[in-house]
Amino acid sequence: MKKYIITLFIVLAFLTNPSSSKAEVQWDGAQVVKGQTGKMTFTKDVKVYKKNTNGTYSSMTVKRNNYFRVYDIEKYKGKTFYWMSSGYRVQATDLVVFKKVPLNIRASFYDNPGYINISRQGDEHSYGTHYTTGVVYHNISIGENLFYSDYNETGDSIDHYIDGSDIRIVETTKRDEGFYMLTADAQMLYGPTNGAMEAGMYSKGTAFSSIGLEINGYLMVGFEFENNGYLNLGSGFYFPVTLLEPVKK
Repeated sequence: MKKYIITLFIVLAFLTNPSSSKAEVQWDGAQVVKGQTGKMTFTKDVKVYKKNTNGTYSSMTVKRNNYFRVYDIEKYKGKTFYWMSSGYRVQATDLVVFKKVPLNIRASFYDNPGYINISRQGDEHSYGTHYTTGVVYHNISIGENLFYSDYNETGDSIDHYIDGSDIRIVETTKRDEGFYMLTADAQMLYGPTNGAMEAGMYSKGTAFSSIGLEINGYLMVGFEFENNGYLNLGSGFYFPVTLLEPVKK
């Protein structure tokens, strides 16, 4: 009887906390969690700050050599900022030692990872660029960083490298393919994130074709449908999925 009671407790523990059955992901001597971009230590005791919702600032002192997870990175105007938990932001200086978690390890936490460029440094791609095989970019490979190839004007393949710290990973979901219509006037974007480059305003009722790819709350659309014909807009454009509804006819 005791044996059956112990077994029952084990089953109940698993049902109430199924995530406990998943193995922890270890990297560089520490556990990595979903959404983590890197890890950070400091070469001396440093005071860090966060802005509160009421406009005031809070601070805390972080100790030398203590390990902190980084969950987001900002890059703009030649500066880099690391976001810790609880809203604390730290500018990259000689006092900060940052290590990025390899992109393939970060991607392992997602069922269908999507890769979005978050650098505003004006490098090869603009903020919000979405890397997806078969639409714009080809032969995407995910390792410590992101590699892909595309073609130049003469048809030659060109390889590219994107640093893993320039990439935010989000979940990609599949919706029905077909036409979707705007339910309100909306700004089309070149990337599936707020702040991506704008591609023009479109009116309520305009319909677009879509392969049904939803990334970060945005639906990828391709061709605009108008007057019983198609206006070729290429592909890789995005609207918030909340502003679209399927066209029944």
